[in-house]
Amino acid sequence: MKKRAFSCLISVGMSVIFLFLNCILEIGQLTVYASEQSGGQILIDSEYVIPDDLGWCTYYVVVATNKTDRDISIKADFTALDKSGKELMKVHDYSDAVKKNQQFILYGQFKNVDIKDAADFKYSFDYSETDNCTYTSVDVDATKLGECIQVSATNYSEHDIQGVGVRTVFLNGKKAVGFDVVNIADVGYTFHGGSTNSQVVGLNAGAYDNYILTYTSAGNGELVDF
Repeated sequence: MKKRAFSCLISVGMSVIFLFLNCILEIGQLTVYASEQSGGQILIDSEYVIPDDLGWCTYYVVVATNKTDRDISIKADFTALDKSGKELMKVHDYSDAVKKNQQFILYGQFKNVDIKDAADFKYSFDYSETDNCTYTSVDVDATKLGECIQVSATNYSEHDIQGVGVRTVFLNGKKAVGFDVVNIADVGYTFHGGSTNSQVVGLNAGAYDNYILTYTSAGNGELVDF
């Protein structure tokens, strides 16, 4: 399938009175449109500012849904700003493959020492069509395991693919209390055909009563390099 690039650059800022409070936007409040209309849009479902449990870093997490009419690869820039609008730190994230109508998570991880004067955050997305989705080749299950969640994945195809990338936001009521990222693979980032493997998430999430879990599955092509 021929790839076509669609510029989807958005900038969204959210002022925070106290940096480490969790900030939540109402679901469906914000929509991202491509500059060339692609028959749909990226829908922002929710956003969270989540400190880690060690006080070392802060995550800016965006939960979104690919409402375009195509499978996409997507990149994101996340920027922390001071009260005057000066850039303090910019970080990056990406997903090689997001199937159409699939929910996904992108995030920025900031070291607290770099954003101690932060008063605002913004982010931008840039996506393009891809034929590298392998969602139909995998099955993913999540099972409660004590205070944690065990996530299992099976690659039902005969081909090696990239590890299944799992991202999870843990919620207590509407407040985000934890964030976890794991990769389910056999060796490095490779998930062999016919293989089943698992990872545990939520070891340091604390008390939670709900969670948002998304996963991505892509072929073993060239990885995005920032």
